Amino acid sequence: MAALQHVELKSLKGKTVYGTIFGLLMIGIPLQIFPYLWMLSGTLKTNREIMRPMPSLIPDNWLWENIPNTISTYNLWHNLYNTFILTGGTILIQCTISVLAAYSLSKLKPKGAKWVLLFFVGTMMISEQALAIPTFLMFHNFFGLGSLINSFWSLLLAFSAWGWAIFLLKSFFDGLPNELMEAARVDGAGAMQMLGKIIMPLSKPVLAVVILNTFMAVYNQFMFPLVLLPDSSKWTVIIRIYAMQRGRATWVEIMVLLTFATIPVMAVFVLAQKYIVQGIALTGLKG
Repeated sequence: MAALQHVELKSLKGKTVYGTIFGLLMIGIPLQIFPYLWMLSGTLKTNREIMRPMPSLIPDNWLWENIPNTISTYNLWHNLYNTFILTGGTILIQCTISVLAAYSLSKLKPKGAKWVLLFFVGTMMISEQALAIPTFLMFHNFFGLGSLINSFWSLLLAFSAWGWAIFLLKSFFDGLPNELMEAARVDGAGAMQMLGKIIMPLSKPVLAVVILNTFMAVYNQFMFPLVLLPDSSKWTVIIRIYAMQRGRATWVEIMVLLTFATIPVMAVFVLAQKYIVQGIALTGLKG
């Protein structure tokens, strides 16, 4: 009887906890969604409507022409093209280098591997503000070969190695059984064959997490594109937002640009929800 009461009490407490969480979500979700709804409605309003003391989510007149007019005026498709060139190139270069570095540190274990890993982890502690000026000076005369300022290569090279990605990949590779490597080595497989045929197929979840986090980091990057790409023809979407806010852009145009910049990020989150959840779990792995 006592055991039954204990189970019922535990079940009641569980229902209370879930009910509390559900109630908080019902309050918090509308608060989270409201700024996006306000932003979307602002794209279809006039400036006077946006600045009303008593605002409304429903526009008086649905001004659909605000969207194409703003996109064409500021050539936002070109800014989005620049953004995806940088994100795609960075993902390709950075993930390749990170995979090779993590594989070497985890499975090949060269001399000084712990110190190399410590170096990469240490780079995560340096803020990008502290690195901006040294990076600019380095690319202003890149090893005597000339200036890479206003070149996408300056950003691609600056983002070519990410300590967090190397640390995460190494932690995941450490968890893979060494017996698989030994069996492949007995069959005559080399280091790169083991990486391509054993490690990579087993590492798809963590690779997806690294790709998604790299995309978000580069897409939202502000400091380095501002410093290394002063030419407006090379601006990314984030830099265009900054320039419009400091320029003579109207509130309607700013709302359109913010919506334009948010859509790719929201699409990535919707399409990759399970990988984002896995990323939260994988960052807790220990090597």
